[in-house]
Amino acid sequence: MNIAQVVSTYPPYHGGMGNVAHAYTERLRARGEDVHVFTPRFDREIPEDPDFVHRVPSPLSVGNAAAVPSLFRRLSGFDLVHLHYPFFGGAEPTIVRKALRGDQALVVTYHMDTHANGLKGLAFEAHRRALFPWLIARADRVLVSSLDYARSSALAALPKLADRLVELPFGVDGERFHPGDASETRARLSLGSGPTVLFVGGLDEAHAFKGVPVLLEALARIAAAPTPPPAALRPAGSPPSGRGGRVAPWNALIVGDGDLRAAYEAEARRLGMAERVRFLGAVADEALPDLYRASQVHVLPSVSSGEAFGLVALEAAASGVPSVVSDLPGVRSVVLHGETGWCVPAGDAAALADALRTLLPDAALRERLGLAARARVLRDYAWDPLMDRLEEVYREGVESLGLRPRS
Repeated sequence: MNIAQVVSTYPPYHGGMGNVAHAYTERLRARGEDVHVFTPRFDREIPEDPDFVHRVPSPLSVGNAAAVPSLFRRLSGFDLVHLHYPFFGGAEPTIVRKALRGDQALVVTYHMDTHANGLKGLAFEAHRRALFPWLIARADRVLVSSLDYARSSALAALPKLADRLVELPFGVDGERFHPGDASETRARLSLGSGPTVLFVGGLDEAHAFKGVPVLLEALARIAAAPTPPPAALRPAGSPPSGRGGRVAPWNALIVGDGDLRAAYEAEARRLGMAERVRFLGAVADEALPDLYRASQVHVLPSVSSGEAFGLVALEAAASGVPSVVSDLPGVRSVVLHGETGWCVPAGDAAALADALRTLLPDAALRERLGLAARARVLRDYAWDPLMDRLEEVYREGVESLGLRPRS
C-alpha cells in the first residue's frame, strides 16, 4: 500500500506527534508498505533525511504551524493519506484535496486539543468553530489514543463520528526500554546513592503545557519539608504517606530543550535547587533508555488537555519505573492510580510533592509499581499487535471507498 504520513514535526525535533509518525513510518516500511513522510521545512538544523522523508518548503510558519499549500499536489498517487492532527497550515490542503478528489482514503489521528492564551488562543478557537468540523467530517477513519480522551476533547461535540472513531493507543518498544543496571550512567552523572526524579519533554512554548513549573514547585516543597505530611493535611486524592519517612537526598533530571529552558533554569536557581535539579538538554535517542533506568520515579506534570496520552510514561513503564502523572483524560489510561503509578490533580504542586514524598523513600513500593507497569505495557502497548490493527484500519479505509491498493 502506498501511504503518506502528514505531520507538523518530525525527528530530530522532539515531540509526541512526530515520534508517533516516525514509529509508524519505520514499522510500516519494515512490513513492506511504501510509506512517505511530508513535514514542513522549518529553519532548524536537520541531518540528511532518507529519500522517503520530504521536508516541504513553507511560505509562512509560526511555531509548529506552517502553511504548506503544495501538499495538495504532493499527495497525488497515494492509496491513503494519514494526517496527524493538529497541523495548522498542513491539514487544510490535505482536506481540500480529499474534498475535491475521491481517489484516496484519509485517516486522521487526533492527537490532542490545542490551547493557548491571547491572540493565538482566539485563532485556535476560531479554527475549532469554523474549520474543525469540516475537516473531521471528511476523514474516513479518526484514530484516538484513548476513548477517555476523545470523550473530553473537541471531538465530543461533533455529530456522526461514532462509526468512524477508532481507539488505537500508541506503543512502546519493550526491548529498547527495559529494566537493568544503570550504575555507569548514575556514576557519569554523579547522581550519588539517593533517588532520582526524571522529566522528559519539550521545553519550548509549544510544550508549555508539560508543567515544568509545577514540578519545580513540588520539588521545592520536598526540599523545604522533606517528611510526609500527616494524613489529615494531605490534599484530596494524594497517596498515603510513605513508609520510609524522611526522603533521602534526591536529585532530578530534566531532559529536553527549547526556548523556555533558560526561564526554567532561572526558576530552579531562584528556588535554591540549582545543585539538585539538572537540565541535560536534548539527549540522543540511544541515551534515553539508560536515563530511565538510572531514575527511580518518572514525572509527567502536564497542566491541560494538550497532554492526551503520555508516550514518556509508556517508556518509563517499560523500563520498570513508576510514573506520577496528572489526572487528565487519556493520561490516566496509561498510568493506573495505585497500580502502576500515581495520578495527581493537574497543576497541584502540593499533591505532586506528596506523591513524591511517598515514592522516593519507599524502594519496595517503587519496585511493585514498576513491575506492574512493565507487565501492563508489554501486554497492552506492544507495537506489533497495534501495527496489525493500524494496517487493518488502513485497509478498511481504502476498501470503504471501493478502491484497490496499488501494492
